[in-house]
Amino acid sequence: MLTRNIRLILGLTAAIPLLLVTACTGSEPLNPLASAAGQYQMTLFRGGPLPVTDTYTAADSIASLPNGGRVTWTDGTMILNSDGTFIETNDYTITPTGSTTSTTGAFVSRGNYTVSGTTFSLSVAAVPQQVAARNATGTISATTISYQESNGVSLDTFEYRR
Repeated sequence: MLTRNIRLILGLTAAIPLLLVTACTGSEPLNPLASAAGQYQMTLFRGGPLPVTDTYTAADSIASLPNGGRVTWTDGTMILNSDGTFIETNDYTITPTGSTTSTTGAFVSRGNYTVSGTTFSLSVAAVPQQVAARNATGTISATTISYQESNGVSLDTFEYRR
């Protein structure tokens, strides 16, 4: 027959692992924004690997290319902050028609993002006379963000990797 102290020790020995499992699994949910936070490097711009070049004519009415020319998208980063904000920077080079001189610039977009499971969504408020509002949805994993965004005619795919 077991003594009272031995039964108490055996009971506690069986109960402690259950208490630890409960404490580790159910007390605080994981924060998906904290898991997603970090810097990502662009790997696809509008569905293609970098660099991606667009050619314009004077009829396209691009203010920085009044006589037409080329815009080459060369690089990009997306930084996700754990507070649900992001900053996306897409670097480009502009070469006017007939010129051998190029200038560089960056399209910078700041907004908010959400993560639900593997679904990633971003939104950016419009800046009057500068940038239209943006909304896009895609997927996120431990290493990759992929989203699609409307270009007014179809959907373009963008991808960033850690």
